[in-house]
Amino acid sequence: MAGLRLIVGLGNPGSEHARTRHNAGFHFVEALAEKAGARWNVDSKLFGETAKVEIAGQTVWLLKPATFMNLSGKSVTAAQRFWKIEPEETLLAHDELDLPPGVAR
Repeated sequence: MAGLRLIVGLGNPGSEHARTRHNAGFHFVEALAEKAGARWNVDSKLFGETAKVEIAGQTVWLLKPATFMNLSGKSVTAAQRFWKIEPEETLLAHDELDLPPGVAR
């Protein structure tokens, strides 16, 4: 295992969901991409948008599935297979309704 290789921001597509708490994962990976100056690309074979960043000297892929949150496994699995990334090398960023806003675990 090479460490962290994929960060998936979970959320729901569409402008009606853009500013909701449920899209916290999207906001997280968008902030990472913006800070790194990375550009998002639509990748239909991965069912989402991808960007590539460097974190601590390591290339890390960012993924925003174009599926609704409850179907995001299709996109995550496709990306892991395509880039040969193990689950242990994947971080999922998402909202957690059991925690108060601003708290992470």
